[in-house]
Formats: sequence, C-alpha cells, structure tokens
Amino acid sequence: MKIAIIVLLSLSLVFATKFSSKYHTTAEINEELESLSRSCSFLSLSNASDSPLIKEVNINRNQNKKYRAYILFGEHPRELISPESGIHFLNDLCFEKTDPKNKQILDDFELRMILNANPLSRQKVEGGEYCLRENENGVDINRNYDAHWEKVQDDVRQVTSGPNPFSEPETRAVRDSLKAFNPDIFLTVHSGTLGMFTPHAYSTDAAEQNEDKMMDILNDISGKYCPSCDVGVASQAIGYLAPGSCVDYAYDELKIRYSFAFEIYHGSINLEEQLKSRTHSSFLQLTGQQQSTKNRKFEHNNNHSCFLQTSSKYDMSKEECFDYFNPDSSQYDWYVQNWTEAYQEMLLKLVQEEQQS
Repeated sequence: MKIAIIVLLSLSLVFATKFSSKYHTTAEINEELESLSRSCSFLSLSNASDSPLIKEVNINRNQNKKYRAYILFGEHPRELISPESGIHFLNDLCFEKTDPKNKQILDDFELRMILNANPLSRQKVEGGEYCLRENENGVDINRNYDAHWEKVQDDVRQVTSGPNPFSEPETRAVRDSLKAFNPDIFLTVHSGTLGMFTPHAYSTDAAEQNEDKMMDILNDISGKYCPSCDVGVASQAIGYLAPGSCVDYAYDELKIRYSFAFEIYHGSINLEEQLKSRTHSSFLQLTGQQQSTKNRKFEHNNNHSCFLQTSSKYDMSKEECFDYFNPDSSQYDWYVQNWTEAYQEMLLKLVQEEQQS
C-alpha cells in the first residue's frame, strides 16, 4: 500500500513539474490577459462566453485598418502549446511595437483571438489528465460545428460530435464571436502533428475559391518555419474525413476566404534541430519554390492531429500524451517564438496576396 502511494505521489510530482515549468494554468492565462489589457493601450478584453468563461482578445490600434484576422487557440485541451503560442504572439504585438512586422500588422489589421477555447477541460489537463481531448460533456468541439456535421459517438477515440451541431457552449461562443467579427482570415491552432491545412476536412475536395492564394501563403510559411509540415487540403493531408470542423465552418458557412488550420508540434520530430541543421543554400532553395504538397508523404503520417481519428485515449500514458502534444521546457521558448513569427508571416502574406489581386 505504501509503495502504491509513493508511486502515485511520484507520478503527480512529475505531472506537476512538467506543467509548472513553463506552461500557464487557465487562471494564469486569464490573469495574463487582464494584465495585457491594462498595459497594452490597443488591446481590449471581453467575454465570448460567461459559462464557461471564455475570454476574447481584441486588438485595434488603427481605426483605418484594412483587414480583420481571427485566431482560435486551445480547442483541444491536451494541446497546451497552442494557447502558449498565442500568449507569446500577443506579448510580441504589445511590447515589440517597433518591430517592422508588428508595426505593419498593427497598421493593417484588427485582430480577435480566443486563447483558451476549452477552459473546463484544460483545467483537468492542468490536474494531470494529459490525454484529454474533449470538453466537459465528452464532445470533441472540433466536430460540433454546423459544417457538413455528422453524428459520431466514439468515446474511446474522443471524437464524439455531440447530439447536434452547436450543442456545446464552446462552439456557440466561437460561432457568435466569428459572426460578429466577420474576419478576412481565420486560423485554428493545434498540436499532435506538423501541418498547415486549407479546407476541406469533411471531403477530399479542395476549396472552391482562393485555394491558390491560400497555398501561396502556406508554402511560404512552411519553407521558413516548418519544412516538415504536411501542407494542403486537410482531408488529403491526413487521409481521413472530419465533418463538423471549425475550418470548414469558417470557409463554407461564413465565407471567410482565407481559412487555415495549423498543427505546430509533433512529439517525434525535432523541428528546431531540422531548421538549425539546414544549410543556407538549401533554405533558399526550399523557400524559393512552390511545393506540390497534395501527394507529400512523411514518416509522421500516422499522427494525432486535430482531424485524424486514430488516437485512442488508451494509446499513451498521461506522461506520454504530454510529451507527444507539447514541447518540454527546454524547447518551449523556441517553439512559441517560431510560431509567433509564422503567424506574423501569415498575416503579412495575406496583405501581399490582396495587393496583387
């Protein structure tokens, strides 16, 4: 009995150490946002939902802005690095205002972000349930949007769609926030593989409009920040159909012409080392060419993405889940900085694409 208690205490300590090293709790995320709203003059904070409490961030420095961008983080609570990259991006915008990229973004864009879209389940993850994907009702909220929705009940693989579209308070909050904001670009950020996806997830059909421009943006970003990323139509890249996703809802139902899903971390691939080890010439060659990605194959094709339904909650231990979806403390700073720069690049490339139209 004593041995069992010691083992449980040791595991709890491991989990607590992993989480406390770099990552924010839900309470700390909200405190950070409140602090930013006081110190960053062009950042305001409101509630996308009161129950559960979901904060949305609004950034608007230039009343004559040309574009609107919406970024959604934290749909799946085990993907802790998603909100962390958003926090870093916000801090960079607020406190590195003289950076040329940030200056252009703040001049050209009004931004809205939800940092923690699944707060109740995230709190369970903070307590050590590192494999948890669903919300408090056992629903995968990235299957709950009214976009080609289908009823799915798979508790083991955590891809239950809910009894009907928008049955969940989290998806209703995102829906209402998106409709009110009417953005030009939508991005949802996940982890579990490395990928940059365009619609569609529910079918193998590519986006009917703007696909070439979306691919131009993604090819540019992947070359600079994620050469291992699968890039292209979501369903084609993952080899599976995923009805009811937010990226299809944004594109098909709300007609947001630039709609993307990013997967920013894969526990079996050291993206930092890959980028550091590339020679200058190979970097220029990669970034200067258009990559044909529809038929790309990578060794990480069998993964645990926001779409792919191959992940059982029993496949991995809690500690393995944490490591699979999130970088450790030694890698944390590099990943949040790398993806902050990728988000900047995405916005700036949109401006270029629109100016060339």
